[in-house]
Amino acid sequence: MQPDAPGGSLDDSDAVFIIWTIVFGAIVIGGFWLVAYAFTARQRLRELAVRERIALIEKGLLPAPEVDPVRFERLTSSAKRPVSATAQRYRSAGVMLMGLGIAMLLLLAFAAGAPNVGIGIGGGLAALGAAVFFNGVLLAQHDPHVFPGPSVDNPTTEPPRNAGQ
Repeated sequence: MQPDAPGGSLDDSDAVFIIWTIVFGAIVIGGFWLVAYAFTARQRLRELAVRERIALIEKGLLPAPEVDPVRFERLTSSAKRPVSATAQRYRSAGVMLMGLGIAMLLLLAFAAGAPNVGIGIGGGLAALGAAVFFNGVLLAQHDPHVFPGPSVDNPTTEPPRNAGQ
């Protein structure tokens, strides 16, 4: 190849950039493929569980509680879990703080022309709002392995009437 030919040659920095671009692209494509595969696998498992449940219902059976006690309790209990008012307040306050933080970021960055200050103050408020929102999400969660039983104050069984005679 002639040194003065048009088109030039590929130097080391261009080759490294191209290699890193290919590697990054492969990782991104692989990640998307992995997520799609996980969704497909989860959908297939749910479909099989639904088919199994339909087959049991057609036979007039109810799945044994020993197989999945948490799911059995969830399916047989008709009571809905009460919504925590505290968790709702925290989530609402978190959304408000995140909105205020993003608004401050936009106002200070674009209207005042100080992007660093906007990111600092607005980002801080948005992060605080995200923390409050996350706290509300954590308050709303419950332990699925603990089921409400009869209370000690109000027993469900009466003592025998002839026990003392």
